[in-house]
Amino acid sequence: MSKAADNLEELVSTLRRWQKIEGATVAQTARILEKTQNPLIRMVMEIIRQDSVMHEKVQQVILDGLEKEAFSLTPEELGEIWELVEQHLAMERETVELGEKARRNCRLLLHRHLLDYLIQDERKHERLLEQLEDVKRRINPYA
Repeated sequence: MSKAADNLEELVSTLRRWQKIEGATVAQTARILEKTQNPLIRMVMEIIRQDSVMHEKVQQVILDGLEKEAFSLTPEELGEIWELVEQHLAMERETVELGEKARRNCRLLLHRHLLDYLIQDERKHERLLEQLEDVKRRINPYA
């Protein structure tokens, strides 16, 4: 077997194992939610649960792209939506600014932790859109 085939097999195996852990995480958060009514703990568990569900979906897209049909992205596909993507990126940047302003004005420890989470998550959205912008530049450097 070639090195590339070994690497692909290892990648698929790693992703499948990761998916199993994400599934176990979803089940574990459900058990924790059943045992508490604390709003902070419940919120943290809900966030983790939803993220784990999304992680499983992303891993499946990767696996499908490796095992079933490779996916692609064309300059035309990006061009059709790019104005909307740019508008969305501006909104994400504004939410980061608002989150930072809210955090500066908040003195309550637990509330600040939740604000930190929101700011980090909004920054994650911003990075995802910036990565998409980088893909756009790479597939059509003259656009």
